[in-house]
Amino acid sequence: MNRHRVFMFLRFVHLALDNSLGAVFGTRFRQGYIRMSYRIKTSLFPEYGDYIPTPSEIGPIPQSVLWMPPAIPGWVLDEMKDMARDIDPILYPTDHFMANCLYYSYPVMPRPGKIYRELMQCCASDHYTHCFAIPWLKRGGADLVTLKHIEAAAKIPGGKVLVIMTEPGNSPWLPRIPAGVDVMNASSFAGEISHDELLTVIVRMLVQLQIDVLHIINSRHVWEVVCRYGMAVTQRTRIFGSIYCDDYDRYDQPVGFGRQYLPHCYRWLTNVFSDNNVYPELLHKTYGYKPDLFRILKSPADASLFVAAVRKPQGRRVLWAGRLDRQKRPDLLLAVAQALPDVEFHVYGDAVLDSKTGILDSLRKRKNVRMLGGFDGVESLPFTAFPVFLYTSQWDGTPTMVIAAALASIPIVASCVGGVGDIVSEERGYPVTDTESVARYVARIKEVLDDPVRAETKAVLAREYVMSEHSEATFIQALEGTPGYMPVVFDGRNTIAGGLE
Repeated sequence: MNRHRVFMFLRFVHLALDNSLGAVFGTRFRQGYIRMSYRIKTSLFPEYGDYIPTPSEIGPIPQSVLWMPPAIPGWVLDEMKDMARDIDPILYPTDHFMANCLYYSYPVMPRPGKIYRELMQCCASDHYTHCFAIPWLKRGGADLVTLKHIEAAAKIPGGKVLVIMTEPGNSPWLPRIPAGVDVMNASSFAGEISHDELLTVIVRMLVQLQIDVLHIINSRHVWEVVCRYGMAVTQRTRIFGSIYCDDYDRYDQPVGFGRQYLPHCYRWLTNVFSDNNVYPELLHKTYGYKPDLFRILKSPADASLFVAAVRKPQGRRVLWAGRLDRQKRPDLLLAVAQALPDVEFHVYGDAVLDSKTGILDSLRKRKNVRMLGGFDGVESLPFTAFPVFLYTSQWDGTPTMVIAAALASIPIVASCVGGVGDIVSEERGYPVTDTESVARYVARIKEVLDDPVRAETKAVLAREYVMSEHSEATFIQALEGTPGYMPVVFDGRNTIAGGLE
């Protein structure tokens, strides 16, 4: 158990006893109890809080523990006398003032400063062309796009890149960060200091380091830093953010970075990247942001996926892959499987759903459903062995799963949400616009299975579209066309195009 949790536990016990001791044993007992608690707190946990009990709370201090505050420094008295003479006589340090002057003990909180020093030791440079603020690096679509951003910045001649991770959790893709990129794991100290103190440490680093471009990708801490201290950060740094779509809470209300943070910090951002047109248009209509705040940056696919594989689809089988969570709608998958008992469904993905929903158990019990567990990246999925890929997400940006499926030339039946419709159009696939309609998913799957020649023709067109629109070259070109994001080399120096030197 770390220090902060111990402190919070003891604080809870103190407050619980404080509410009852006074009522049972009287005021004098409670005053002694508060004096004792305060001495323990200041001795063991001086870094937490600056609360000092008032005289009425602690009562008269026994003579045996009498503490005399230090005298007011002479230079303070001299300044007060000068101000009394030059400004206002009421400021003179009279005997009455001296007798009633209260001593304030400023709390000593050394841990945030020590953490700041430890984190700064991760930096091999005091100047970075790019700093990426991310929560972690897990296996996922957004993390893959994050890696592509880091790789692009690391390839800049003379470029220097810093990655700040801010959320506790494993980062299995951390070894994929290119050599020469500095990595700072601020999340490792999240339990040692308060949330506000961690934000203070982070903003101090962002201000002290010479950072040309700060790019926020899903880091709640740094989004909040920009909301609070955007003016300070932008004195030296251009700030970009990536926001792909809304999330939805259990009440089906839209939440996420675009809703929680963007309204409070949009004025400090140079641009907001999104991988689809649908979400920026929604935010523009909802909040009235200027259209030029947003830039469409289509997610690049992994280079290995561009190698054409020989397709060998077998039987009446459907491939489904993704997180088994509320967003990806495994309940729709279950309903579709129930409606197509003669079709075999192969399901890849880690279970994130609460087991109490019963959906996962129902899927496991289906004779036509095979639950195959997690997978290590989209490149490991057997796209070539299936005649159709099913995607049932309720909300999304432009998912890397759909991009990978298109590059594998597998016919796609997908919910038409976010940027999915850009890839899975009627010409290039089988979009489902009514995402709640099980019958529509069933009908589209039957279209693929009953006319495989037409389905494969659509899949080829989808592959051609993705190869053109989601290539790494297109991605780099879009970044280079974003004013202030990519530096150019001029007389041996890096200069941010259209921005700060």
